[in-house]
Amino acid sequence: MSPTPSSCTSMMSMLSCLFRSVVLVVVVAAATQAASSGVPFGHDVLSEHFLLNYTNFNHGSYGACPHSVLDYQSSLRQQQEQQPDIWMRHQYRILLNETRQKVADNVGLVDDDRDGLVIVESASTAVNAILRSYSWQPGDVILYFSVAFGMVKNTALWLQQERGIQIVEAPVVFPISEDQAETAFLDSMQAALQNLQNASNLTKLKMVVLDHIVSNPAVKEPIQELANMIKAHNPDCYILIDGAHAMGQIQQLQLSSMQNIDAYLSNGHKWLYSPKGSAFLWVNTTSSSVINHSTFPEPTVISKENIIGNTSLLQRFEYVSARDYTAFLAMAAAIDFRRDVLGGDNAIYYYCRTLAIQAKHYLMNLWNVTAMAPDSMEEFMINIELPKEIHSTTMGLALHNHLLQQHNIYMPIVHYEPTDRYFTRLSSQVYLEFKDFQRMGDLVLEFVQREKQTDAPRRQESIQEVIVE
Repeated sequence: MSPTPSSCTSMMSMLSCLFRSVVLVVVVAAATQAASSGVPFGHDVLSEHFLLNYTNFNHGSYGACPHSVLDYQSSLRQQQEQQPDIWMRHQYRILLNETRQKVADNVGLVDDDRDGLVIVESASTAVNAILRSYSWQPGDVILYFSVAFGMVKNTALWLQQERGIQIVEAPVVFPISEDQAETAFLDSMQAALQNLQNASNLTKLKMVVLDHIVSNPAVKEPIQELANMIKAHNPDCYILIDGAHAMGQIQQLQLSSMQNIDAYLSNGHKWLYSPKGSAFLWVNTTSSSVINHSTFPEPTVISKENIIGNTSLLQRFEYVSARDYTAFLAMAAAIDFRRDVLGGDNAIYYYCRTLAIQAKHYLMNLWNVTAMAPDSMEEFMINIELPKEIHSTTMGLALHNHLLQQHNIYMPIVHYEPTDRYFTRLSSQVYLEFKDFQRMGDLVLEFVQREKQTDAPRRQESIQEVIVE
């Protein structure tokens, strides 16, 4: 039930109650519009289609796979075990090609561009395939933003040690204001490129890794503007887009329409609803930034079928060893589920995006906190500071454990070290409702109030386990 003015005892509480009422009305309207085709978004979707048995505000890390998609994957495993020879040598490859075509349609690849798409286990697999098979020379430079995913940084550090490359990290500091939304990443990249030019190292810049949606804090980078800027400075620089969070979250992804992008990757398990172990890598097979397309990129495992220099991109990636490829193929079932059960990508986007932004402003008002980034930089994941009383890793971990152990709620908590802020990255999803965010918000305040009343010191613990991916 919505709050009424009579329940508010002051002007501030009246405004707060009114805000809650307006937000609730907007979210209910969004849910009604998104479900106009008969799709009951929210808890009905949860109980009917998903296995989740807790309130999950961290969909962005590991996703959730529907019953029907898991059943399809199980049926494929049964075929695999019934006739493994026929499966591995023939049937799997037929189904893989069909899946590739569906994924290509979903991400907006047309004509010959589709030949550059392969299915892989994860975004990490794809990044490693690109970075570790690139022809690095000692002194070559790789550049990425300070908010690049840890896997990208670790792989670059390995290349620095093994191949002698140089690493340049362009800083981006949060929180970002609305006024900085268009310039924060562009200004940082421009400064990094200028520094390389001043040091006569611009020609050594061989690769830039950008995020379509940063993992943490979860904001969109202006990838097209950044790519254009980089190519204007160095046309031979290879531009890789880490779109781990993009497929299923970015509305109407159109890879063929993008300019100056040499490679793009995304997970399926995060936002597409496919099983863990499903992702795609797309490479521009006509890119002038690569000398030899017949050997680049190579998968992280080179199989007996992969005759170096004489195997096509599709052949190099379709079979790397005797393993379970059913998660790859279930991406097709996930795409069907989105269309046939949830009403299509637009219905999903409208519900999740509306719920995310309304929940964001509701919680900011309830906790009296600020956002890490403006609405225009976010999609289904919101990034807001925690109440000021959560000011240490010990308190953050205590809050996280309290919500999980006492209330069956998973809320990720992040310590952003550059500005010493504690924030949460919350995922909106079709199985969540506005009242889930209301309940969580009230429980956080209750925890804070209880902590104020106790002087018992807490043992110092690491918050690493609740860092999001």
